[in-house]
Amino acid sequence: MTDATMASSLVSATLEASLDIQGQKAQAALLPFALAAFGVCLPVFVWAASHAANAHWMSACCAGFAIGWAVLYVAVNWLRTPAAADPRRRGMVQLAGGIVWALAIGGVAVFAHDAGPARETLLMLALGAAMICVVFATPWRPSLLVVAPAALAGPVLALFARPESADLAQLGLASAALALALALLVNRILRGQYALIAEREALLTERAEQAEAARQFARVKADLADSLSDELRDGLTGVAHILAAASLGRSAPSRPQLAAALDGVNDLLAIVGAPETPTLQAPGRRLRILMLEADPLGAATLRACLEQLGHQVVAANRSGRAVDLARICELDLIVCGEPGAVAALRNLPGEAGRTPLAAVIGSEPSAAEAALSAGADALLRRPAAAPAVARAIADALAAASAAQADVTSTSDLKAVEAA
Repeated sequence: MTDATMASSLVSATLEASLDIQGQKAQAALLPFALAAFGVCLPVFVWAASHAANAHWMSACCAGFAIGWAVLYVAVNWLRTPAAADPRRRGMVQLAGGIVWALAIGGVAVFAHDAGPARETLLMLALGAAMICVVFATPWRPSLLVVAPAALAGPVLALFARPESADLAQLGLASAALALALALLVNRILRGQYALIAEREALLTERAEQAEAARQFARVKADLADSLSDELRDGLTGVAHILAAASLGRSAPSRPQLAAALDGVNDLLAIVGAPETPTLQAPGRRLRILMLEADPLGAATLRACLEQLGHQVVAANRSGRAVDLARICELDLIVCGEPGAVAALRNLPGEAGRTPLAAVIGSEPSAAEAALSAGADALLRRPAAAPAVARAIADALAAASAAQADVTSTSDLKAVEAA
């Protein structure tokens, strides 16, 4: 047997079990009405039996009816207890109650067979009681297939027992067959409804499981977020302490301090799953870079990035100091973090005023426009990171080279025109 066949068989068995449970519940819901119906039938039966020739058997039949009613009453009460949760035990109790009623109806048929002039009347009453059993057995197929034929058999056989009641017997048989056919049809319709109920319950169960899984995932996600928050807080606290200690010193931050801070930042990036920082290729020669940044923390971060790229850094924290250094030092690049100093650096005479310059700005669009208007070759936005610094250096050098090429071309053109 293949896995697909086994799975199909398992699904079919599960569905059949669900249909049986639904049928048992539907029949159990009708049993109190069955008690009322047979309670109403009992006085009618007693009245008709009082006209029978063998009225002395009436007490025995009444006792059978009373026993059947009591058994059904006990079964109805038992079905309301937790013990009735077992479908197998529940089905046995319901079948037993139905068979007791079928036996009671059979006893009435036996009594009516020798009732004299009241025979046919009592047998038809017994047949009517059997059809009531058919009605209450309809919701559950096993009960319909067992209890209904057992209840109908006694009155029908008793009618066929004497030739003088052959016509009435045929009418009773036709009525019994019609009742069984209608009961089977109704049972089929009910089973279709049971299947819909089972599908709905399965869907509700699946949705409940999905909702519970979503809640569990949300709890796990919240716990993970709390853990990440704790780790990020601890890591940022460590980086802040390192940079704070570096900024409070009289001298520039040492390389070990900056390396420790960068290690902490890399650890934080690993925690949040950030992509690995690409390896930066240092330029062909080591650049001598003038760095102007008034903020100690920003200066430490920017200097660490520049030194990580392999460059020599000349630091200044005031615009005037930066202008003086640019005038007297041979520089390859200026990284300026003071917007007002860009124009002053560009106004320096000679080669100093043409040194490639990258302006460090914030996120405001006006700051970028102002820096470019003042003569910056490239822009570097805060907070600085090594990849962005490398890109800004490359842009500044490329822009300066292009500007120098334009100046050279213009000079050559003027020389040609003069010649």
